[in-house]
Amino acid sequence: MACFRGNREEFYGEVLLLDNRKLTLTVEQGIKRSSKAASVLQLVFVELGVVEVEFFGLKFCDNQQQTLWLDPSKTLSQHKELAGPPYIFYFGVKFYIEDPSKLNEETTRRQFYLQLCQDVRRGRLPCSGHLKAQLCALMLQVDRGNHSEDNTSDAEEMQEVQLIRKTLRYTGSDAVLLKVLFL
Repeated sequence: MACFRGNREEFYGEVLLLDNRKLTLTVEQGIKRSSKAASVLQLVFVELGVVEVEFFGLKFCDNQQQTLWLDPSKTLSQHKELAGPPYIFYFGVKFYIEDPSKLNEETTRRQFYLQLCQDVRRGRLPCSGHLKAQLCALMLQVDRGNHSEDNTSDAEEMQEVQLIRKTLRYTGSDAVLLKVLFL
């Protein structure tokens, strides 16, 4: 009954990028279960144009919903905890650099900025409520520009964030600083 088992090399997965795009992984791209995880990571680096690769990795969730980093030196089939198909990976920053101005590439700074935004919004970076509101307002300023009266905010944006953001129209230097650090 080998015909019902399927191809052991068959692979289908997705990488969720920090900008909320999805990168589909298939055998047609040369990705197989016997492929090194490094080849998947390399595919992502090429897609994003990332050169400073040492800061990034791919995470996945096992059957117990524990988050693990993909080991680039192992094949995909050697990751016994990998649940799928479809296999879902999350591209992310493995560690933050102490001084973001030391990052050489704009694409690297952009990925750090996107990771920082996610971590602040999801509460993974601990900070006080007011500081979180200030950071969220600055991120909105960078992402959307000056607040205008005809630009209504999303329902989930906190009222305090919007109040702070309105002040950034006149004192946008903080947003410029944030942009210089990460973009």
